[in-house]
Order: sequence, then C-alpha cells, then structure tokens
Amino acid sequence: MSGCDSNDDPQVDPLDYTHPLEEGTPICGRPDFNEMFPYSIRSEKLPVLVHYYKEVEKETAQQVLAYVEKGWDYHVNQLGMRPALTDKGECGPDDAFDVFVWKGHRSCLVNVLSGEPSTAWDDRRGFMVVDAWGPYGGPELEETVVHEMAHASQAADDWYEAPHTFEMSAVFADQVYANRYIKTYFEDFQAHPDWAIDRDDKYETWYMYGSSMYLLYLKDRFFGGQPQFLSRMWLASRNPPGAENDQTLNEPDFADALDGMLAEKSSSYVETVPEFSRWRWYTGDHVDDRHFRHFKDGLDNLKAAKLSLAAQQEATPGRISIPEENAPMMLGTSYIELSAGAGTPQTVYVSLEAPDAAQRRFVVQAVPGLTPDSDGEILDLSSGPKQLRFAADQRRTIIVTALPTGPYDPDLRDETRYPFSIVVSDKP
Repeated sequence: MSGCDSNDDPQVDPLDYTHPLEEGTPICGRPDFNEMFPYSIRSEKLPVLVHYYKEVEKETAQQVLAYVEKGWDYHVNQLGMRPALTDKGECGPDDAFDVFVWKGHRSCLVNVLSGEPSTAWDDRRGFMVVDAWGPYGGPELEETVVHEMAHASQAADDWYEAPHTFEMSAVFADQVYANRYIKTYFEDFQAHPDWAIDRDDKYETWYMYGSSMYLLYLKDRFFGGQPQFLSRMWLASRNPPGAENDQTLNEPDFADALDGMLAEKSSSYVETVPEFSRWRWYTGDHVDDRHFRHFKDGLDNLKAAKLSLAAQQEATPGRISIPEENAPMMLGTSYIELSAGAGTPQTVYVSLEAPDAAQRRFVVQAVPGLTPDSDGEILDLSSGPKQLRFAADQRRTIIVTALPTGPYDPDLRDETRYPFSIVVSDKP
C-alpha cells in the first residue's frame, strides 16, 4: 500500500511547468509582481534577494543564492571588482540586488535599470534572471551564476563599453574561477583570426567569449599570472553618461584603460596585438611550455584550438594572394603556412605587396623560432624582400597582422578588410 496521499500522482513531475511569463517579458514594476514571484529568500551576508514562483523551487533558489554569494565574493573580494549596485527599490520590494529563478527563461542574464546619480560615471543598477533547469542550468548552474555576477560588477563601472569586452572579461573570470576552458569558445575564436580581436559579431558565434584568450595572454605575459588586472581595466574604463546613444562618447574605453596599464610595461593595447598573434599560433599542435604557462589544466582545450590558415602550400617561387573576402580586418591576422619539400630550397625570400591604404600598416612575422630562445621573428619587409629560413620540421608560418597607422578607437573601427599578397622567391 502506498504511503502517498490519495491525491498524489507519483508520475507527475512537480516541476513539469514553465513560468507564466514568456522569456523577455518585463518584470520590474509589474502590478502582478507578487503573483509572478510570490516566494523569496534573502541572503544573510549580502544585499541579495532571490525570488521564485513555486514553493517546490525553494531548494533550487537556495542553491542559486549560494552561487550568487560565491560569485559576489569572487569578483569583489578576490578579483577586486566593484560590488553590484543595489536598486533602491526599482525592482522588487526593497534596495536589494534581485535575482529571479525563472523556469522557461532559457537565456540567463543581467539586465539594468537606472544609474546612481551621485556618481560621475555611467554605472547601472542591475538584476539577474536565471533558468536553473535550462541549457545553462544543471551542472552549469554555478558557473552560469558566477558569470552573470561578473556582468553585475561590470555594470557598477561602465554599462556601455565596447560590446565584446563584457563577454571576453566575464569568460576570462570564469576560466580563472573554475579552472575550466570551454573548447567551443576557443575553437570559434581561432576559426576567425582575420577578424579584429575586439570584434562584436552580434553573438553569431562564440567568438567574443573565446577572445578571453587575449586576456589570458595579458595575464601570463604582463601580470605574472595574476587575474586582478581585470579590475583595474574596468575601473579605468569608466566614462560619463551618453555612450548608450553615441558609442563614440565611450571615452575612456577598455583600450584606453589597457594603454595606461601597459604603458607601465613599455607597451600598449595595439602594440600587444602582433605578439598575441604569435601566441595564438602556439596552440593546437604547437602548444609548448613557454606560452600560456599559467593555463593550469586547460591545455587539452588549448590543443584543440587550432588556428585557421589563410593559405597552406610549398615554399616555391610565386605569389600567395589573400583576397578581400578573407583578408584581415584592423587588428586581425592572416596565417600562411609554407613547407619546404624535397625539391624546394631551405632558404627563400619573401616580400609583401598590398594596395595603398593610409590608415593601415602590416606587421609580418615568422614562426616558429629557429633557436631555442626564440618564439619567432619579425620580418621587416618595408625595404624589400627578407630571408626566410626553415626549421628542422621544414614548415614555417608567416603571420600578417593589420594595425592602424595612427590612434586606435575600437568604437570607430569598421569591417574593412585589407588584402595583400606574399611573394616568395629563391633570390633576394
């Protein structure tokens, strides 16, 4: 005989429902707010209130609250980011930062309200929506909530930054937090090296997420493997209101912030791009112990992040043309692999030809390095062909990166591509 009440059906899943509000429906200030989210749990540590729809969701809501507290501690106390702004009652019953456990809202997000009038920078009060049962819930829930807390902290500094900056830095923080490096992100990033490293692709791919590789490079190359530089970048990116209507008012932006930080290292944002383009090559089959050396347990996914080549052929005399449709954008790079077979010389000469364009210059490099202490060399082709010798494996890759000739503003960069040709000859 069953011990269940006669009205209970053991075949019915108590969570077999979706929230009555459709995904994307406005929630703050609704007259039926208390009907849509009648239950809530308040943090004993932080100004956080988690709302949920059915009493059966309580355990999940408690789990979400625990992850919000962990994410808050990580971003604020460990990375040094600013805490999420509370909302002064704009959403929910009081001043708390509100989190909504919303079954059926497949996308998890932080959205924003007004800014803090006492500050001179363009901050925003926020709230979070989490579907703990959707594609970013279950075993992904903790990392999802911690990721969204990154956006809540970003909003305390600057909500209208260059779009890719939000995902690039949130995923970078995720990777350090969880020591987890999602292969799909890196694969999409490495599949498009011709795109600007700060390109907003409107979420068509995981490219903006995979661009966290650039921040991993900065961490290892300039900041001793420590991630706290991210907090400095966001703090120095604060700008006055107005960028939501005119992105050119986003000054200073993340690139300006990095320029200031990297000046202490005798570098700048733009100046790091050619070296980063070399580091990108040291992935896939070329992973070594000199690049991304603080990557911890993510090497398997770094090995899966193989670069897409613009061309691959024998190093015989001739022209290798990179047409406009897949030529590099500004801050984008083309990789051309040359191999020296049995019938080709061990040394060739290369030069570059390209249509005139006053706004761009090319930096040309060759990898791998030919000596144990070199990871590659710059080929100054401005004065004519330069010698290219082949390493023992008989393969070398020419790296061609498009850089600006003057100041660079990521908010003014367009989708222009810069075609070129590499000319290979057996004589200088």
